[in-house]
Amino acid sequence: MERNRPMNGPTTTPAQTATTRRTHTPPRSPERPKLDTPSGPPILVYLRLHALTIAFTGALVGAGLAYLAWSLTPSKYESYALLQVASTPSSIAGQGDPTRGRTEFVTYLKTTAQLIKSEFVLNAALNDPKYHIGDTQTLKEQKDPIKYLDEKLVVSYSEGSEIIRISLEGDRPDDVRLIVDAVKDAYYREVVEKELRSKTEFKLKVEIAKTKLEDLLKLKLGPPGGTTTPGPFPVTTTNPMGVVDPNLTQAGGVGVIPVSPGTASVTAIAIIDSDAVKRAKFPILVSRVAQLESEIEQYPGALKERQTEIATIKQHLDALQKAPFSAETIAAVEKDLEVVARDAHAEMLRRDHEFLRKSVNNPESTLVVRKKIEAETAEAEAAKFKLEKAKSIEGGKRQAEANRLILQLDAAERGLRTLQEKERVAKKLRDDARKELSETPPPSTKDDIKGPLVDPSKTDLYTLDDMYRRVSAQLVGLDLEMQSPPRVTKRQDASVPAQKDAKKQIIATIGAAFAGFMLVGLGLVGYESRVRKISSLGELRSSGPTPVVGVVPGQPDSATLNDPLKRAAMTEAVDKLRAFVAQNWLSRGAVTVGVTSPLGDEGKAFTAFGLANSLAQTGYKTLLVDFDLRNPSMHAFTGTANVGGVCDLLRSNQDPRGSAAELPNGLHFLPAGTWSEEARMAAVGGRLETLMTRLSEPYDCVIVHGHSLLTAADTAEVSRRCDVVLVCTLYRETRLPLVKRAIDRLTAMEVPHTGVVYLGASENEALC
Repeated sequence: MERNRPMNGPTTTPAQTATTRRTHTPPRSPERPKLDTPSGPPILVYLRLHALTIAFTGALVGAGLAYLAWSLTPSKYESYALLQVASTPSSIAGQGDPTRGRTEFVTYLKTTAQLIKSEFVLNAALNDPKYHIGDTQTLKEQKDPIKYLDEKLVVSYSEGSEIIRISLEGDRPDDVRLIVDAVKDAYYREVVEKELRSKTEFKLKVEIAKTKLEDLLKLKLGPPGGTTTPGPFPVTTTNPMGVVDPNLTQAGGVGVIPVSPGTASVTAIAIIDSDAVKRAKFPILVSRVAQLESEIEQYPGALKERQTEIATIKQHLDALQKAPFSAETIAAVEKDLEVVARDAHAEMLRRDHEFLRKSVNNPESTLVVRKKIEAETAEAEAAKFKLEKAKSIEGGKRQAEANRLILQLDAAERGLRTLQEKERVAKKLRDDARKELSETPPPSTKDDIKGPLVDPSKTDLYTLDDMYRRVSAQLVGLDLEMQSPPRVTKRQDASVPAQKDAKKQIIATIGAAFAGFMLVGLGLVGYESRVRKISSLGELRSSGPTPVVGVVPGQPDSATLNDPLKRAAMTEAVDKLRAFVAQNWLSRGAVTVGVTSPLGDEGKAFTAFGLANSLAQTGYKTLLVDFDLRNPSMHAFTGTANVGGVCDLLRSNQDPRGSAAELPNGLHFLPAGTWSEEARMAAVGGRLETLMTRLSEPYDCVIVHGHSLLTAADTAEVSRRCDVVLVCTLYRETRLPLVKRAIDRLTAMEVPHTGVVYLGASENEALC
């Protein structure tokens, strides 16, 4: 008698099924169901899957890298000191070429810059007990502090400026400021002040030489005391003011040798110039006057050039103050929120005034006038505020240029005063020379000269007198030079260190923070690319030719099964899998359906029980066999005891029909039984073949729940004897290379039908 089947079940009788299920007629290959397309490139899929991990771990790694970047690339601090080098040497009584100092200025600047970074100056700075820069952390970290200072210390100057800038950048602001001050003071002490000390020592030597010459002259002229010796060179006694006693002079005139200031009573040597000597000095005085005249002729041009330079600089300063604001400044002012608000307020008052003026009968009424005054006042205040805003923005840019021009103006004015002083001194010397020339008789003719101008016996005395005059003049010049200010002066001590290149440190820190997220993301992408766990249905479908015959949404765990909606969706997905298996394989004679997975814990137990239960509920006489002999779990799904199962049947060869238990829903279940070594030995060959044949005889469908395919040898034996093998895969658990390996093994065993079941899919992926 033919058994009743539901409409979606097979239409053959059990006898017909028993007759046709062994023929293994090769059915046509089922068409691959049309599933969802991949949800994006694999990298984006991996990043989306691990978004929380990347956010948390990336934040930790990024914070560490950001701190490391902030520590290793600290922002630099810069401190600088200023020295001023006069363009021309300062001198109270300087004379000579007025452009000489200017031509030497560039050379002097370069020499000063090299001296600041010279080894002896840097050594002096390191050993300065006032600063102790050798104990700073910045220099302690250096193997060679001198080399470090030579490389990092920057000495700069601008063309046309007298300012030398000594600057240093470093990570520690206090150390930078201390080092700059130490180097500046060391240069001033070792170069400028040492030069002054050298001049003082030289002046002392000149004074000693002058004293010796005085002694020699006294020795030549005889002992002092107010008496005169015979001859043209009498010795006279002067008062403390250096006035010559007229009673001791002769008609020929008196020459007084200068005396050192501060002497209470000294003996001076008066030399009477003869007419012959005066005539011999005439050409010398003429040459001197001509030289001074030539020198004075150069001063007007140089003075005019300096005055023109000063006028030009003042014009530049005036033009800088009156220059219109730049387009960038005007644009910045126009975009300022407060400026916009004031303009809007003024415009609103103006519109109110216009509206009120047109609305009233008397446009000159008090209300209209008051509104007009308010509008004009608001417009004036807005314009004034806009001007002040522009000045505040433009002021910083113009101040640097103004400072540079002021320095140039100061240098030019000092140069002008120096030239004026030199011109005055030169004119004074010229007038003195002219006066002396007018009092000197012209030289006589050659016929009048009879014999030498000077008595040969007095030649050494003339020589000593000339040397004395020169030494005295040199002493006076040294004294004046030492009273003049030094050419290099301090203008500013080390400034408060200003942070420099903070933007670079901030960018490095932000980049390091982003690098932390990138490292974590790339690490996870690399890991996922290596293990290749299933992340989507499209990824599984594109991994090989084996069709995906079942898609189950959600994870087969207790949390999902306890949710009625999710449980209903999973039940529907299992029914769809049952319909596919029944229509494509069972209706063509297949009976034994093996359910396995590449590895364990990938949803094969849930799939086997759900498929068997669905087949039983639709009228198929179904047997569920737990062939996972090592780790049996199906008895937990059915609520039965794991006794008298497959292991016992393999050992005893008894009839399996009495061992299967019938569940309330009509499903028959055969547990795995007690595992033993004897059962393992029997799970191959003839016994297994006999058991599989006897199990399938009284049933329309036998669902075999096997061990993982890649880890147990008996699973391959069981799968080889099944008509259909379903390979279960689980979202984010199963690896694609292992799925491919499992499919390849089933293909090698020539299993008639294979399919893949995907568990853990999304709701959209389950719509197939």
